[in-house]
Amino acid sequence: MQCPYCGGDSSVTETRVTVDGLRRRRVCTACKRRFTTYEKVGAPGLKVQKRDGELEPFDGEKLFHSLQRVAAHRPLVRDEDLRRVARDIEATLVDSGRKSIAWSEIVTAALERLGNIDPIAAQRLAANYIDESGTVRLGDAAPAANPAQLGLPLTDE
Repeated sequence: MQCPYCGGDSSVTETRVTVDGLRRRRVCTACKRRFTTYEKVGAPGLKVQKRDGELEPFDGEKLFHSLQRVAAHRPLVRDEDLRRVARDIEATLVDSGRKSIAWSEIVTAALERLGNIDPIAAQRLAANYIDESGTVRLGDAAPAANPAQLGLPLTDE
């Protein structure tokens, strides 16, 4: 690894295992300055097919932040639990061996796991996917042709 200050070679003085990977303390052999590097496992080559058909790389942090948003102000839900749920979903998807996954499968997995931790947070997540008829729509099927009318009925008088 090259020194970020002078570009010289560096040597590792200490290595620690962290939750996300490795943390290495290094010292430059030329200028003797110290710096830290972090190593993370590379993101899997997993793509998510969004509602509009666009493909996007899977991002575990994005999933974690979404879970964090729906579990906000819930005293029983800790960030460690949500991070574990996001990692478990990512591991399950990677282990499936598929290269592309539908967004609805991620939501279904999140609802299942979040329901075991906090049903209200799971309901909040499901509320993002409720259609006009009041049912949770996770598939790519089109909504009903004549959705129920909200508000006062229109008259032809």
